[in-house]
Amino acid sequence: MVEPDVEVPEVTLPDNWSEIPARSIGSPQLVGYDDCEDLEQSLKFSIEEEYRIQLLQAAAEEYYYGGGMWEDDMEMVADSASDTDGGNSAQPRATKQLVEGEDYSGTNNQEEGVDEADFVKTDGYNIYYLQGQKLHIFGVPEFGQLSDLSNTTVEGTPQAMMLDGDELVVISTLSPWSLSRSSPVIDEMGWDGEYGNWRTSSLTKFTVYDVANRSEPDIERELYIEGTYITAREVNATVRTVSHAWMDVQGLQTWLDLPNGYWNLDYEDPLRTEIRQKVAWDTIENNRNALTTLTLEDLLPQVYEYSNGVVTTHSMTDGECADFVAPKEGFNRGISSIFSLDLTSDTFDFEVDHIVGTYPQVYASQDLLVLAESAFDWWWFWGNDEANEMTNLHTFDISGETTVYTGSGRVNGTVVNQFALSEYEGVLRVATTAGQWARWWMEDPEPMSSQLVTLVRSMDPETEEQILVEAGRVDGIAPGERIWSARFDGDRAYIVTFEQIDPLWVIDVSDETQPTILGELKVPGVSTYIHPLSRDHLLTIGMGPANEDGTGLDWSGTQISLFNITDPATPSRDAALRLSPVNSNESDYVWSWSEATYESKAFQYWAPKELLAIPLSTYRYLDYEVNGRYYWSYDYVSKLILVNVNETTGNLSVYGTVDHSDLYTQGENNRWWNEYNIRRSIFMGDYVYAISSAGITATNLTTLEESARIQILQDSRSSDEVFVNEDDSTSSDEEGEGESPSPAG
Repeated sequence: MVEPDVEVPEVTLPDNWSEIPARSIGSPQLVGYDDCEDLEQSLKFSIEEEYRIQLLQAAAEEYYYGGGMWEDDMEMVADSASDTDGGNSAQPRATKQLVEGEDYSGTNNQEEGVDEADFVKTDGYNIYYLQGQKLHIFGVPEFGQLSDLSNTTVEGTPQAMMLDGDELVVISTLSPWSLSRSSPVIDEMGWDGEYGNWRTSSLTKFTVYDVANRSEPDIERELYIEGTYITAREVNATVRTVSHAWMDVQGLQTWLDLPNGYWNLDYEDPLRTEIRQKVAWDTIENNRNALTTLTLEDLLPQVYEYSNGVVTTHSMTDGECADFVAPKEGFNRGISSIFSLDLTSDTFDFEVDHIVGTYPQVYASQDLLVLAESAFDWWWFWGNDEANEMTNLHTFDISGETTVYTGSGRVNGTVVNQFALSEYEGVLRVATTAGQWARWWMEDPEPMSSQLVTLVRSMDPETEEQILVEAGRVDGIAPGERIWSARFDGDRAYIVTFEQIDPLWVIDVSDETQPTILGELKVPGVSTYIHPLSRDHLLTIGMGPANEDGTGLDWSGTQISLFNITDPATPSRDAALRLSPVNSNESDYVWSWSEATYESKAFQYWAPKELLAIPLSTYRYLDYEVNGRYYWSYDYVSKLILVNVNETTGNLSVYGTVDHSDLYTQGENNRWWNEYNIRRSIFMGDYVYAISSAGITATNLTTLEESARIQILQDSRSSDEVFVNEDDSTSSDEEGEGESPSPAG
């Protein structure tokens, strides 16, 4: 019986309204569209089906978790030396050309000769640092010294940069609504004055600076790209960036506007299901009608160039949409764009390749760029559970100034990160984990298993297209476990899987037709990043075991391991070292973390000194009594731990520490919302530079004494930063205190 206060939609459900057509897996090979109309219809069809599936999930209710969250989650991580050269860093070492890797350490890149964007860069004479909304440039007149040259406000949230001589490209992300209402870019984006009515919720901005005068960086050009920044690489002075756009489609919805009284019905009342189904169907129809009002320009990202007071909109189409490709029978609406940018030219010219697909992992060697994307978005599997997760591999030749598509392949499973991919002597190698573990609606998904696959370029005899074909594989690696880290080093591969005990797998990939497991080692804990030291040793970082029997993971600490692979058939672990920024007896509770466990650029190994630098941070909850009153505080600890790595003896030992903790207890920097971690480190000669949001320090590696410091004080009344230059400084153990139950103490 219908309760009088329940509004039941007057909707007639057609037969088979919720039927899901059989899915075709198609081919990973990228093909162009017939024309712009073909591209438009394909995007609209994919959008319509994606929204329909999410509404069907909403109608089922017991399976509904707010569809669409998966892609959003993936997109949504001094010495007072005087200035003596008119603004540039003093360079008395100019008679000696400094060499990265010999005189100073640079970014911890995956592949030699391929520079990866990061928020810290150095040329040996200067240190460039993105912190907050500022670009800081510090001079290094001599190793062990520091000078403050400039700090420049950057629009948006700076993410990374690329340095090429006197040209610096800063990459920042921002939301359209964070743009000034007076910004000329606003008009070009077609903002209608209504909050939230944007073409996209994410912009990637490139700000090109001329830093010939480090004291006064000069903006040459600003570019706004609709979409989310993924990564950037520089090979032979050519910068390639990869972004992913998911345009906000106005007028469509994936949720159910349930009528009044619905929630008053009993949970088992069949009327609830009837109402959900009718509302879902009505919303599906509304979405279909809304799509007919959209144009192709509404569905494609654009680029806005701002230079000399003029905004130029660069459309992504050429009238024929020849720059857009997609896997055969692909079913996606996201767009990955590879920009080959000559940002130093007087006129803005760019080459771009657009792949209609899912959010990708990116790998690059000096010759090859690879996009590894899930072959199908998560919603594609709804009603198609028998299909397995697969990864499309799209390859591009980047050995020249232009980017040339060279073929695609497909492998079962998904890749954990860029280190699960590698190109060596023309062979692409990939490590994946297969199974149905990502399907949250399944009660009994297929268990996980891992494999390594090699692929080579070939010619399809039927289509005469270049394709990637499987040359060899190793199956069944660690059934029931997933890959946590992988690394390729020439003709070898190293894989770490985990469930309870951490197995390290050593695989011979010298013959791409017969990759072979050479050895396996089971040790407690897990490694999340693998760093080849030499042919005989691996250095890893991760977590140790949580229990005495070696099972589980100790998420409260960081573990460094040195693996001996002199005999790859019988790998062994020479040493394991648990790191913490405080001693266990200093506090009843310590939970420390290191960015290096999940970000390889925070991991800095300096071979000339056999030293590893790892940032570690924690906070201690302290309570104490003063004159009968009880107080408490958080004591923030931020250190750079230096570990001596001795391959000869197989030992790991703490060499020393650099402490930034006192920088966070001085003046305006004692604010709980600040970033309290050392983020990066740079070795220069006999010194190590530690970089955190509070400042930068130089420490002598022989005496472990601080030789220079620049403190960055955050003004709590504004976003401006204040610099304090200091000579040799001493550390402080001063702790904040207070009565209020707030982290600020």
